[in-house]
Amino acid sequence: MAQCRPYGCLRRCMSLSDALPPRTSPNGLLPAIHSQRRKHSTTPPPPPPPPHSSSSSSSSSSVSSAEMTHFASLASTWWDPLGPSRILHLMNPLRHDFIASCVGQQQRQQQQQQQQQAHDQDQDQKGGGGLRYLDVGCGGGIFAESLARTIRTPGTSTNACSLLAIDPSPVMIELALSHARKDPTLHQHLRTGAFEYRNTSLEDLTDSASASTAGKFDVVTLFEVLEHVDPDHSSPRAFVQRCLDLVAPGGWLVGSTIARTMPAYVVNQVIAEAPWPIGVVPRGTHEWSKFVNPEELRGWVEREGEGEGGGVEWRCVGAMYAPGLGWRMVPGAESWGNYFWGIRRGGKQD
Repeated sequence: MAQCRPYGCLRRCMSLSDALPPRTSPNGLLPAIHSQRRKHSTTPPPPPPPPHSSSSSSSSSSVSSAEMTHFASLASTWWDPLGPSRILHLMNPLRHDFIASCVGQQQRQQQQQQQQQAHDQDQDQKGGGGLRYLDVGCGGGIFAESLARTIRTPGTSTNACSLLAIDPSPVMIELALSHARKDPTLHQHLRTGAFEYRNTSLEDLTDSASASTAGKFDVVTLFEVLEHVDPDHSSPRAFVQRCLDLVAPGGWLVGSTIARTMPAYVVNQVIAEAPWPIGVVPRGTHEWSKFVNPEELRGWVEREGEGEGGGVEWRCVGAMYAPGLGWRMVPGAESWGNYFWGIRRGGKQD
């Protein structure tokens, strides 16, 4: 391969970076997206915190006030499929596909049988078999809503019996709640408790109710979150371990993030954060130092051992966006930027 080809490819696929903060877009959509920005240039004042709100003041909190302010500013356009979050909407089906590839039909059936035996009464209330999900850093609910629609829907690849979605931003949680309530099916799941949005940080969730949350969830999701963890207060390794502690034995922690490589730097900072009209996100949106390489992430969990609480199975695949084709999983492209990853927790299943 000629030396110029990788960077030529990068420039043709520069919208790959849009999978991260939801302000990016493919080149062909720049005029439309900037038009949407002008249309929604005035952000409404933050609403009051919703019910179930909790403080994010844990001494070990991974929450960055700058990150919260940044994402709150996107609230007015979060659910606009042609706006700054367009690429996140397009990426959502791949999230479901990757979860399905990790969980697998056989394991899913085993978990359903275990749930039916141990939680018959709870299952009756929440609609029968399925998987218990926790979505960490749900934002305005793009993934959470799509997952909640699989509740009481047998045969779906990510079939859920319950979903708890958390985010430290009260603005984003209020946005997610107000949008979900417009859908009668989702509104009903919110009323029964099968689906819940909660304004809390990961640290507050685990510290305030460790006995009831440890090992509770069959699948914990962490999509486009790890690269926004505040390293001054919580290391990414500690953050991942907290998430893994919430996974039931045999369950999965799955997520997506960005590799800390030169191609990723060129795409996600040099090009995406260049002055308008080339750039599509403000300078400073991404911090290359916060990106995490796949081998680093794998090492963190494998060092914990293969016993109870340790990761025993690792999956990873690159993800690329091509204008006109959409998102595709590309094995071997993990070091180019975006990638999905999954860790199956060890330990004896109950």
